[in-house]
Amino acid sequence: MSSVVRKINFFLLRIRYQGFRLWQHNVRFIENLLESLMRRWLLKGELLHTFVNNSQPYLQSEKQAVINNGKTRKVIFFTFRTLHFLDWFAPIHLALDRLFPEKYEVFYINFGATLHRIGAGIEYIRYHRKVEERMLLLGVSPLRHFSHKELAEYSSIPEPAVHLTCESIRQETFSAPERIYLPHYALPKAIDSGLPENIRFNHVFLPTRPPYTYQQLNKKYPGDVKVHSVGYPKLHAVHSNVLCFKDDERPVVIYAPSLEIKLLFDALDKGLLDIIKKLTQYLFVIKLHPSLASRRHYVTSFISRQIQDAEHIQFNDLAGIQELAEESSIMITDFGSVGGEYRMGFGRRIICLKVPEEYEGGADLRFRDDFADAVCEVGELELVIESVINKGNISFSELQDMREKVLSFPDAADEAAARTINEICSSR
Repeated sequence: MSSVVRKINFFLLRIRYQGFRLWQHNVRFIENLLESLMRRWLLKGELLHTFVNNSQPYLQSEKQAVINNGKTRKVIFFTFRTLHFLDWFAPIHLALDRLFPEKYEVFYINFGATLHRIGAGIEYIRYHRKVEERMLLLGVSPLRHFSHKELAEYSSIPEPAVHLTCESIRQETFSAPERIYLPHYALPKAIDSGLPENIRFNHVFLPTRPPYTYQQLNKKYPGDVKVHSVGYPKLHAVHSNVLCFKDDERPVVIYAPSLEIKLLFDALDKGLLDIIKKLTQYLFVIKLHPSLASRRHYVTSFISRQIQDAEHIQFNDLAGIQELAEESSIMITDFGSVGGEYRMGFGRRIICLKVPEEYEGGADLRFRDDFADAVCEVGELELVIESVINKGNISFSELQDMREKVLSFPDAADEAAARTINEICSSR
């Protein structure tokens, strides 16, 4: 009987999800239609973000002053499409300013408009605002932030000496003699080596040691690619602790699944939300992968609806793991590097949900096998959470030992990366 009920609940869950997804698509269609009408009749064909930029001449002059500074300094471009990539580069930028004052000028070039969901209209304006809010939290001036489309509105943009990116952006056409691939995960996955010539990197910043790193390191890199052991600079990102639950002594558990939506829905189908709704002796924060939250926002909205009546569960799609970690006791995840980042960065314990065999074999799951406090099925969570919480945080000596074993440079990775960039520039 329980099997029949489970299948019915699974069916109803999928029906609710697809209905909500369709409603979100209709909302987006209406929004796009309004944008088109506004551009045609009110803005005379001008792009919305261009209109907004042109309406702020003082801001434009401030940004032009930053650009002019670049004429007397070495210029570094950091390109990105997704908001959370700022957390990887900002620590390196600040370390460059500390170690080599007034030597480098750094620009953050935003290619978010190339993503279908964001585009160049209302959603882009929202995204632009979130980027600049994030930069302020990280201690970086938003004056350094430019849309790749916005660059054409300014004169004398200097060519970068060094270009850093966390992803392959094929619309990017900058001419940079030194290109650095900065991995956006603590436990690396595959490197995209089959890139067009114009965006092919010649440096890799290596965050971890074997066997917690790229499998390709066992083979020869294509072309003249230099590998630099710099550790994981994101661990040094400036952050403000976020309190999701004030004046509540119950332990806080973060649920942070990977980008794989198949694994997320597998957990939901097995009753994950019902289980955590039942466990009122704990507090839960659901934190989806940033790319999943941004590119499939209907998933975010759907889950928020499912937990809206549970006061001990909160959904957070803005804060990073580093902001949420301080308040929490443990994390539940499936695979990917978020569990490793949480454990190595904050000395907290992790529970990993079992994944199908097709996901096995990567550096992230090697880390799971060596350092996770439990690997279990969704149905076992009630007992496993209690057992893991009772262990308390890992000791400082355990944390240091783990960092030494896993990270390629376990100390000040932000400064290690900054010094490496300076060496790359000085060698030319």
